[in-house]
Amino acid sequence: MLSEPVPIHPSHRHLQAAFYVARLLKPNGEPRHALDRSYRSLATGALHDHRSLTEGERLLAHAGLVATQRNLVVPSDDLLAMSRLPVDTFVEALLFKILTDQREVWLAQMATTDEVRWELVPYDVATALASTFEDERERDAMLLAAARKVDLQVLQEFGDEGEQTVLDACRTHLRSAGMQHMLPDVAQLSLIDDTLGYDIASPDATGQRHRLEVKATSAPAGWVEFFISRNEATVAERDPRWSLVVTRREQDPTTGEPVMQVAGWLTHSDFAAALPADPPHPSLGGGQLRGRWASCRITLSAQCLRSGLPLRKPDEPD
Repeated sequence: MLSEPVPIHPSHRHLQAAFYVARLLKPNGEPRHALDRSYRSLATGALHDHRSLTEGERLLAHAGLVATQRNLVVPSDDLLAMSRLPVDTFVEALLFKILTDQREVWLAQMATTDEVRWELVPYDVATALASTFEDERERDAMLLAAARKVDLQVLQEFGDEGEQTVLDACRTHLRSAGMQHMLPDVAQLSLIDDTLGYDIASPDATGQRHRLEVKATSAPAGWVEFFISRNEATVAERDPRWSLVVTRREQDPTTGEPVMQVAGWLTHSDFAAALPADPPHPSLGGGQLRGRWASCRITLSAQCLRSGLPLRKPDEPD
């Protein structure tokens, strides 16, 4: 089994060196020998030498922004776009990309709070941030933005796996009730349109049609966390057959491997009190200031979950 790549925590010097390397690269690539020669003669105001520029190139390679093709060092389209940025903005953008691509655990732990826990931040990352941003508030903003991006990436991956888990569970429900002829009616609508306010349409064993929004959670044991959009909340409030199904990775008792499983389900009334409210009066700020919430993160106790799926068997009461 291959080991996980060791995370790279770049220094500000190497981030800056990467900028000068990016400026040297042509869209179709730069010959290796020409690039090495440029490293020895490039005017950087005595800030960088051949060694630091070489480290800057390695940093770009680690970030997937350059590739070696035969004897050419070829920049990615993203790097070509980044190379047009001012050096300070380039450094910020590259640092953000590296932090979010590596998706380290310490960064993900900051996603649920508006406070930066600096005791979790590796020393070299903190040093690079301090060299990049003079204002500590700017460092906080960078870390919180990176943490939330990582969190959304993980939730998206979990979401795809969660939807497949719920699809399988709906089909198992029908099979166990001897309703195999209804299996084609289990549909993943999110593949067609993800703005309907639900992900899956499925009948239960009584023939009643249900609309299921799937949310995968990675919250600590005993808790459930998920994002819900205003549109999803609106559909939930108005549709009596709408339910939110929560999935979570649990350890398989046989293999010991983490497996996505249905953790339970909720109705709109189970979380409605946690939804934000719009400003109470449209003339707030003399009519020049208005706001409407579009998405929010819900956190609730796992004890609030109803067990199984919201699908009835023929002998179950409504």
